[in-house]
Amino acid sequence: MPQVLVKLYTTLRHRFNKSQLWIEARDADELVLRVVEAGGPGMAQVLLGEDGVVRNEFLLTLDSEILDRKALKKVQLKEGNVLHIFPPISGG
Repeated sequence: MPQVLVKLYTTLRHRFNKSQLWIEARDADELVLRVVEAGGPGMAQVLLGEDGVVRNEFLLTLDSEILDRKALKKVQLKEGNVLHIFPPISGG
């Protein structure tokens, strides 16, 4: 199973107390579920909507390509891929 580097920013970085994780997964959907598991209690409510899909406010990119959050099962992973999870933008 490929190991993928997951890069975390702002609120997620604070939640995990680190800026990156190495996670094994076959596809992007499984990868997101493993990130949720690693985040512990309440992480599903932070990252996923009621439908189990990544919340619209988050932007996911895999090796600089923006992912369709509703089609993550179709995205097969390769060893060394980098997934960026960008949280909602705030401030002014």
